[in-house]
Amino acid sequence: MIDQISVHHEKEYGEKPTVITSAPGKVDLLGDHGEVGQGYVLSLAIDRRFYIAASRRSDNSLRFFSANLNERKKSTIAGLKYKREDRWANYSKGVIDALIHMGFNIRGLNLTLFSEVPMGIGLASSSAMAVATVCAVKELFSLDISDARIIDAARSSESHFMDLHEGIRSPMVSYYSRSGFLTLLDVRSLKVEYLEFPGSPATLLVTDSRVQESMSDDEKGEIDASCRECVQALDVGKSGMLFRDLSRDDLSSTIDGLSERSRRICLHVIKENARIHEFGKALKGGYLDVAGRILFRSHESLRDLLEISCPELDWLAKRAMETGGIYGSRMIGSGYGGCTVTLIDGKLKSNYEERLEEYDRIFGFKASVFQVQPGEGARIHLSD
Repeated sequence: MIDQISVHHEKEYGEKPTVITSAPGKVDLLGDHGEVGQGYVLSLAIDRRFYIAASRRSDNSLRFFSANLNERKKSTIAGLKYKREDRWANYSKGVIDALIHMGFNIRGLNLTLFSEVPMGIGLASSSAMAVATVCAVKELFSLDISDARIIDAARSSESHFMDLHEGIRSPMVSYYSRSGFLTLLDVRSLKVEYLEFPGSPATLLVTDSRVQESMSDDEKGEIDASCRECVQALDVGKSGMLFRDLSRDDLSSTIDGLSERSRRICLHVIKENARIHEFGKALKGGYLDVAGRILFRSHESLRDLLEISCPELDWLAKRAMETGGIYGSRMIGSGYGGCTVTLIDGKLKSNYEERLEEYDRIFGFKASVFQVQPGEGARIHLSD
């Protein structure tokens, strides 16, 4: 891939890149909607990456070339702003804007982008792009920037420049992950721990339902608002507790001042924190069947409490649990479409693929499946 993107860059700009970086997409195994509750998220970087090749320009122009789409976008340092028509290029533009606002001296540059990460299905391709862009610009201009500010710049691209409802977990996982390990993020302290993935026979499959994620930013914001509503209704702050310190018993029945919808959202978030710790113990103990059941309970909670699943994802998770050799399965991504992740005995992968033939007959389109391994975080492949 390094040679390929270098060829694309030279063909587009007439010069070889001086910097090549990459960052991985990621899968949230558990906790993907718990960030606002300052809880935990268990994720892994996948072994599919977003690559950036870069070189300096003699002026203050910014050039962006997508090798996947064969599309070109341009801007300038002085005219750097969000433009809807720039679509994919806004993620890299947002990173450059964030670095400039941090006080770094950025000049003109040429960027070539190539992604192995499928887009729009819950694998955080946009965060991978943002992280890879920060790393490329850092190397290109020899910026003295900390890891924490690299994460801030990547996050700012989506949350500020593009005004999207995005948190910090995706860029952190994309940046910090280690090959062969799951990444456990404490959202409150931003502490990162690593949990070794057992490997053979266990493996992970991602199944693309072919239903595009459709959860809006307003609907994502509803989850945040529900957690704040819960804190207020239970008067949590006065006791010095945090939202994540609550137990499922605290939300087991109707609460004055808390809507039923918000109670159910918060109950999911609280129970998910407990599931993360249970999953870690099961994996360390080698109890893959227990870990798998935890994944499926999480899917049921996303379906019944958070109410963000869809018939296609429910079918995939349910059929997975009915198939020999599968430990567990759940939906991933923001909601209303996207993918499932399935923990499976790799030797029996063909059993699952045979069951997917039914999916086409029922829904009228094929689901695609591919294996993922816990990959490494951001990398610098070339820096002249």
